[in-house]
Amino acid sequence: MKYIYRSLLVFTVFAAFIACKNDAKEPAMEDGQVKTDTVVKKVRKVPTEEEKAQAKSVMAVVMMNPDLKAFASHLVTVGITDILLKEKGPYTVFAPTNAAFEQLDEAKKKRFLNPKNRETLMAILKSHVVQGSFDSATLLENIKSNKGSFVLQTISGESLTVSKSGRNIVVTNTTGAKAMLLDKGDILGSNGMVHTVGSLLMKD
Repeated sequence: MKYIYRSLLVFTVFAAFIACKNDAKEPAMEDGQVKTDTVVKKVRKVPTEEEKAQAKSVMAVVMMNPDLKAFASHLVTVGITDILLKEKGPYTVFAPTNAAFEQLDEAKKKRFLNPKNRETLMAILKSHVVQGSFDSATLLENIKSNKGSFVLQTISGESLTVSKSGRNIVVTNTTGAKAMLLDKGDILGSNGMVHTVGSLLMKD
């Protein structure tokens, strides 16, 4: 899994900046030949608009954030990176921090690492991604205009209720699991928005 994660990270970060170098090897000299200087022109590949967008996608944002390494690794494991990397969306990702995963008890950690639970893990991770791009200001505006809370649709087909607890924005899934948005939010990507949250949206 670590190899796949590293490979995808390298591709994501440098997709728009890869240079193709056509370095010609100097041919072997034969007896009697005179050596001449040869100028080899290096051709630099111009990134496509699609490659530029992928390099700034919400998936790239997640993978470049060291606090979201665990979340990114699990996205790679279940194979839903292409949604966040290549699709236009827009999407809003409520990304649990590494600390959120560390807070899980041993039984829950084993569930995440067990290949037999791949479909369950996929559903949990998809429940952290909603349709549409919502920064904090837009979330607060919708909370206010809807008298305290409003509902977003996840890409897994579930509903997330967005509300306030004190001065904090909180998202709650249909099982009652809650996650509070942290200060390190409003990270804009080419196809949406990323917010960091302090816990996973999963039932006990």
